[in-house]
Amino acid sequence: MFPVKDAVIGLGLSGGIDSAFVGYLLKQAGYKVQAFTMLLNPNSNCERAIAIAAKLDIPHRTLDLQEEFEAGVIANFVRRYAEGYTPSPCVFCNREFKFGLMLKAIQDYGCTHLATGHYARALRNGAGQIRLLRGLDPIKEQSYFLAQLNQQQLEKAVFPLGSLHKNEVAKQARSLGLLSEGQAESQDLCFLQDADYTALIATRRPELNKEGRIVDLNGKQLGWHEGAFRYTRGQRKGLGLGGGPWFVLKTDMAENLVVVGSREDLKQKTVLLEGMNWLLEDENQTADISCMAQIRYRMQAQTAKLRKLPERQAVLEFDEYVYAVTPGQLAVCYQEDRVIASGWIAS
Repeated sequence: MFPVKDAVIGLGLSGGIDSAFVGYLLKQAGYKVQAFTMLLNPNSNCERAIAIAAKLDIPHRTLDLQEEFEAGVIANFVRRYAEGYTPSPCVFCNREFKFGLMLKAIQDYGCTHLATGHYARALRNGAGQIRLLRGLDPIKEQSYFLAQLNQQQLEKAVFPLGSLHKNEVAKQARSLGLLSEGQAESQDLCFLQDADYTALIATRRPELNKEGRIVDLNGKQLGWHEGAFRYTRGQRKGLGLGGGPWFVLKTDMAENLVVVGSREDLKQKTVLLEGMNWLLEDENQTADISCMAQIRYRMQAQTAKLRKLPERQAVLEFDEYVYAVTPGQLAVCYQEDRVIASGWIAS
């Protein structure tokens, strides 16, 4: 969805392939564009974004959000792991930072919309509501990570890559000289060095970095671990146990226990969700809603029923068993390609 021609578009420019090509597309379409890069931590590399903006002849500003990012994303990420959850910081960052603090900042500079390099689509229906749809590239599509955006945020969102495929974008970006051959993809967990979340948590919460027992469902000890936070539901590798195969069923942070069992012990059909974001035309709908749902990004969506509960909660009932339902992860519900709701998996 492109906005009206007199829109002033703020481009979230990370310095990667996708946002760089978005800048090119917007310029080609005749929009007035300003580029913005979020400085989120001392390891952030803004030089590449600045160089791309210069090449595209787009004015560039750096938004220093380090303090807010530390409190809102990094500290929250560590806290949730310490509580036994497996958080999804990219979802939170899109809602609270890209389309929260960053959107507000670019509006203060006179922009009317925010464009990003997400592979998703936002289309207005006949009633004027914005629908969030999957991107057309089945491998890269990223509507999952945007499913917590509300209508007000989607009104200001521009996703020029939603109808494109990643390989096409990369090829054109390189042919335009926007990026060099072999340039790495942007890292999802941008605040981690070498994507090692356990090192971050061990440093910030050293009291969690201690030996504990690995037990089965009956409490029988099977082995030892070096910190329950290092394990996530459904994990099979790295347990160091005989017999099995064993899978992590849950972690008990208070008792410093890792509980394991068989794959059959991981299956369930009913999932409780909290912090729901509804993107239905009728938000007061109370009847069960048929949908296709996924409980993690790379999962193939499965048929389910969604029932609304009070206090921004809902129950997701799958037709068939799903495995390794992980508290702290996001469940996203679709009707065809359209996101209709999302919520966080409760403990």
